[in-house]
Amino acid sequence: MYTLYSDKKNIFECDIQLEGASLSQAFARVIVEGDNLNLVFKGDITTDGNCRIEMPRLNMLKEGGELKLEVIADDMYFNPWNSEFELKKSKNITVEVKQPTNKVITENKATVKVKIPTASRTKKLAAKPKRTIKESNFTKQDLKKLLLKLRSKD
Repeated sequence: MYTLYSDKKNIFECDIQLEGASLSQAFARVIVEGDNLNLVFKGDITTDGNCRIEMPRLNMLKEGGELKLEVIADDMYFNPWNSEFELKKSKNITVEVKQPTNKVITENKATVKVKIPTASRTKKLAAKPKRTIKESNFTKQDLKKLLLKLRSKD
């Protein structure tokens, strides 16, 4: 699988040996086939058969696809190479945010003083305290027995 980069210039290079046709009149191109977009980039072939095709940043592509090399020489078309390609970024950054271990939380607190008249204070003290159930091992069966006792009193 061939790798292309979305955030930097891509250079495709290969060596071509051509028999029965002249390299001086030949040219090559790379076709980048994505899901919704096809791109064609033309390159040059030297007399030694070195092929170089420059491609810009491919940030318009969203994911990989197929890459094809086409060579045209003496009115003949050749498709000597193709490959799947993956699209990567040449530079990546990873950030890990760490939570602070010592948090300092400040709150504004106000003090409120309330004066209660003595007459109402004595009434509250004289009132019978409410019955509360303290933490115990009170079970459902105990509750059923209690409810049956209350029903039988009625």
